[in-house]
Amino acid sequence: MTAVVDTSAEESSGGRLQRRKARTRAAILSAASDLFQENGYENTSIQQMAERADTGVGTLYGYFRSKEDILREVLRQHSVEAVQRYRGAIDETTPAIERICAALHVLQVYFRENRTILRAAFSVGIHEGESEGQPESWLYRAWRQMLQEGMDSGELRQLPVDTTVRSLLTVYTSAFLGFGHFRGRRDNPELARDLETFTRALLTP
Repeated sequence: MTAVVDTSAEESSGGRLQRRKARTRAAILSAASDLFQENGYENTSIQQMAERADTGVGTLYGYFRSKEDILREVLRQHSVEAVQRYRGAIDETTPAIERICAALHVLQVYFRENRTILRAAFSVGIHEGESEGQPESWLYRAWRQMLQEGMDSGELRQLPVDTTVRSLLTVYTSAFLGFGHFRGRRDNPELARDLETFTRALLTP
C-alpha cells in the first residue's frame, strides 16, 4: 500500500517564508529610499538602513551585496512606477508627439521626486563605468522605441534616432537635475513648458 504524503503543511510553511522574505526586502528598500532622501547617499550607512527596516545588518546583506546594489534597486523600483504612470497617461490612439510630451512630464516628476538619489546614482555609475546600471538606461530604451515608431509612421521628423535620443536625454537630465547651464533653473515652472516647446519644434515634421 502506497503511503499518501500530505505536503500542504510544508507548502504553507514555504509560502509564509517567501512572504516574510518579501516583506523584509520591501522594508529594507523603503528604509533605504527614505534615508537616501533625508540624509543623502553618502551619509546613509548600512547600519542605519538595517535599523530603520527593523532588521539586522547580517540579514540585510543576505538580500543585497552592497549599498550600491540597494541604490540601484531603489531606482529600478521608482523607474517602474514612472513607466506605469506614463502608460496610464496614453493609449493606442495617442499621437506620437503627445506620447513624447507625456513621457517628458513623467520624466520631470521622476527627476523631481528622486533628485537626491539620482545624483548619487549618476556619480556611482560614472565612477564604476557601468553604463547599463545607470538610471538613464531605461529612459534611453523607452525613448528610442517611441521615436523610432513615430518616425516609421511618419508622425515625427526623420532624424538620427540614437543621436536624437541621447541629445534629448542629456538636455532633460541636465535641466531637471540642475546640471551645467541649467543650474538654478531646475525648479523654474517655465522650464518644462520651454522643453516641451523645444521638443515639439524639433520632432514635428
